Amino acid sequence: MNTAANHNQEPESQFPIRQLSARTQVNTVTLRAWERRYGLLKPQRTPKGHRLYSEDDVATIERILTLVARGVPIGKVKALLQNNVAVDAQVSEAGNWQHAVAELIAAVELFSATKVEHLIHKSFTNYPAPICSERLMKPLFSELSLIDDHGAALGFAESELVRYALIRTSAKVPKKKFADTVVLIAGNQTPTWRLALMALELTDAKFAVHLLTPSFSVAAVIELAGKFEHAHTVFYQDGMWKDLDQELMAKILLKNDRLFLCGTAPVLADLYAEGRVFENLKSCIDSLIKRQTVPQDDPR
Repeated sequence: MNTAANHNQEPESQFPIRQLSARTQVNTVTLRAWERRYGLLKPQRTPKGHRLYSEDDVATIERILTLVARGVPIGKVKALLQNNVAVDAQVSEAGNWQHAVAELIAAVELFSATKVEHLIHKSFTNYPAPICSERLMKPLFSELSLIDDHGAALGFAESELVRYALIRTSAKVPKKKFADTVVLIAGNQTPTWRLALMALELTDAKFAVHLLTPSFSVAAVIELAGKFEHAHTVFYQDGMWKDLDQELMAKILLKNDRLFLCGTAPVLADLYAEGRVFENLKSCIDSLIKRQTVPQDDPR
């Protein structure tokens, strides 16, 4: 009887890849790469070939995320898992990522669009977008900002990241699989590369993302937010707004409950709307994910 009971409960303890992705915030492309290329996951299969995962897989992914965030190359993670190395063991925290940053900086300084795209794509395929953002791209732009070349290298890197984000977000827009749409808009003199990273993270979190590449004035954003009435609109603006812009944005924030504001400008303007005004983009991403309608995904 116990055997029968356990057999009946078994399907409830297993779930498809879309649920694993939602729970771990690792996109399905990366999960499949970890399985096929690195042998880190061994899902069960339904008679139709669909992958099924368990709580053990969730725990494994949590260990993987901790290790790669500390600098362990994804190709070396399997050996650590097999040897049951503790997550808090003496593992190099930064070496692998420092090398990746240096390699990407070298490609940028050569102004090689092909090499830069290859390195960015390799990282975002093998690692979750939040880890790539924190460990690779943000350190990259921090280093490039110190180069005395009138912003040439930084601007080139930003344009290549934005181009990659546009390709990724466009490729990820199926007919009916995404539940929520987000429009990302940068204000004047605000780094677009930060919104490009946000676009990649939200895309992996199963949003349909539209990244608008020019910078826009407050008045233009108000017009755009009204046009995209069925989407969440994120307006990222650093610096300070003029008094008139503050007044305009305060009014539209009350009228449009799908408008999100990020950056120093709305904070310094002392604007408030619960869960919709943030100093940093990470907090905005977390808020959007909490509000998200769960989308459908490829069950395999």
